[in-house]
Amino acid sequence: MQFQSISGSPEAPKGLKIATPDISDPLFNWLSPDRLDRSPSDDWKQWLFDSSSLTQLLIQKSKQDFSVEVVAEGWVVLSRVEVRGKFGPVSADHRFWSRKVILLGHNKPWVLAHTLVPEHSFLSPLKQVQDLNEKPLGEYLFSHPDLVRSGMDITPFAGDSWGRRSLFYLFGKPLMVAEFFLPSLLE
Repeated sequence: MQFQSISGSPEAPKGLKIATPDISDPLFNWLSPDRLDRSPSDDWKQWLFDSSSLTQLLIQKSKQDFSVEVVAEGWVVLSRVEVRGKFGPVSADHRFWSRKVILLGHNKPWVLAHTLVPEHSFLSPLKQVQDLNEKPLGEYLFSHPDLVRSGMDITPFAGDSWGRRSLFYLFGKPLMVAEFFLPSLLE
């Protein structure tokens, strides 16, 4: 798997590494919920299938003790046609803005998130995504009433945990968001 290891959060034991998954990792088997071999537990279903703002749900769960830690941002080229094709007909050398973050509640990692925005989407107000820094992407996206979510795929992740990915359209431009839920979220 193509993981980028980073130092843990303030609550992580010294030397602990948190692996930030990549949406395009070929080992993830992204499927629509109706095609899954096994079903997530009810505890996971409430997080996986809620189509509202995950940011708002995490803020509520944490009683406002929520933060975002940026792990990595920058331009990437996607080698996997399966992922690149979700954005329509884009060339193999088309660049994507990649943003990997950890969403924390009470300083504990709850969700690992990876966002991909094709370069052509930055020909719109979506270019503001590059300037979010420690601000949550969900807060920005869900503040726009014309946001459209096109489907949701699910994958098992790290044992009994799960991830989901969605293709969003804002200002008529696509971006993909994957969220990988950690067991600490259910504590």
